[in-house]
Amino acid sequence: MKGKNVSPRRRPARRSAPLQAMITALLFILLAGTVARAQQPLDGYTLFSPTNGRTTYLIDMQGKTVHTWTHSSPGGYATYLLPDGLLLRPGSVANAQMRGAASSGLIEKIDWSGRVVWSFMYSGPTWIAHHDIEPMPNGNVLLIAWEAKSAAEATAMGRQNAQVMWPDHIVEVAPAGGTGTIVWEWHAWDHLVQDRDPSKPDYGVIAEHPELFNVNLISNAQMPGGGDWLHINGVSYNPEADLIVISSHFMNEIYVIDHSTTTAEAAGHTGGRHGRGGDILYRWGNPANYGAPGPVVFDVVHCSAWVPAGYPGAGNILAFNNAARARASVIVEIAPPLDGEGKFVHDAGQAFGPAVPAWSYSAGNSFFSAHLGGNQRLSNGNTYLTEATEGDFREVAPDGTMVWEYNYSKEVARSLRYPADYSGLAALHTADAGAGLPNAPVLTAWNAPNPFPSSTMISYTTPAAGTVELVLHDALGREVRRLSREQFAPGTGQLWWDGRDAAGRAVSPGIYYYRIRSGSACADGKMIRY
Repeated sequence: MKGKNVSPRRRPARRSAPLQAMITALLFILLAGTVARAQQPLDGYTLFSPTNGRTTYLIDMQGKTVHTWTHSSPGGYATYLLPDGLLLRPGSVANAQMRGAASSGLIEKIDWSGRVVWSFMYSGPTWIAHHDIEPMPNGNVLLIAWEAKSAAEATAMGRQNAQVMWPDHIVEVAPAGGTGTIVWEWHAWDHLVQDRDPSKPDYGVIAEHPELFNVNLISNAQMPGGGDWLHINGVSYNPEADLIVISSHFMNEIYVIDHSTTTAEAAGHTGGRHGRGGDILYRWGNPANYGAPGPVVFDVVHCSAWVPAGYPGAGNILAFNNAARARASVIVEIAPPLDGEGKFVHDAGQAFGPAVPAWSYSAGNSFFSAHLGGNQRLSNGNTYLTEATEGDFREVAPDGTMVWEYNYSKEVARSLRYPADYSGLAALHTADAGAGLPNAPVLTAWNAPNPFPSSTMISYTTPAAGTVELVLHDALGREVRRLSREQFAPGTGQLWWDGRDAAGRAVSPGIYYYRIRSGSACADGKMIRY
């Protein structure tokens, strides 16, 4: 079925208050532009892989397939197009020793022509990667994985009527040569509490420890796959705050943990930017899980995802509430309450805020995913959604107007929209795109956050090794700062600007331009400091 643009309803014009300062004016202009763009679909391309399929598709705004990748193993839960043009996907390990729903055990990077250029297997007798993966700005990849705990191990932690359990953990993999190295880990099993057996080490009052998982939640009868307990199905990384959010199918909750810890700190209760090690910093959706009053919001939840810096709602969290019993899925945007230091605010004995979502979308029974599902905030302020069970993709404006829709009519766990000028699409825009990666040098650059308060990260992809130089100018064309770094291999890199000029003085709020050079190639960009 072809993709289609849907004409938006007209909205009455609004008058703005008088604008008193330059920065307020700049932000207003950006906001006004975002509102206008939100009533139109974001021009770009949609990437998806059918569930357990061996093909990944890239389609245009009319629903036409413009490129495909064919794979040797099934997979497809979450597929990403990286800024350097490589495809990142999970694949299933043949004859895996540990296997459950949506297990994979393998991640791959694949070039435009379909050649596997990197792979990493995370599968063994008592562990296996499953469900979602997350590419990070530093080139590493986050994986969700199960680890098996015997009935004796579960009993030792106070689990009642224990059987085999499969708690989840998160690993960060750094690509190295043809394989990879695990550089960071977090395990839910290190953060347990129970109130049944005082002789066990994790005994305590549940309501006094919302930072921990109650090991006695969910009976074994509700755990398919040989002991699946939390069933974490979504992982998303916030590079500005160095936080990870994950979603739990069985617990009907989302959780935020601190990535700034070391692996040793992540196993304990101290350390990291928030000083709490690997404990839960924030949770939302089911306060009964930690003995607090309040309604259960989620009825099966998927795809917890941060809203990126520079996008409307930046720092908020999107989640796909399947609403399985109501048969009417709801996408919610949650704005976690923070203090002046960016730490989560929570009153002891109460449910984590907010009381209601900052935004939500539902179309009743006409938009229902019995399981799975995806959500993505776009740069124009719209939200891109995947109704998984019927393969219904749609883009909706903030007022709920549907401005684009495509129906694949088969199950797709998640799809993603990439803007037309995204650097990872460079091969698509060359004359011989079907033959492989472009031969001509292509340099691309982007920065986030934008607008930025005091500092920003300029990211780039370059086709060659060598010196990468960044020159910044103010709105009058005066040079402000030069930055450079050595790129030892083609690929993605970053240059951090601290918002200061060559003399070390903080620059004034306003518009700034940058030009980045690598060899004979250059790329330009614009940013706003407020």
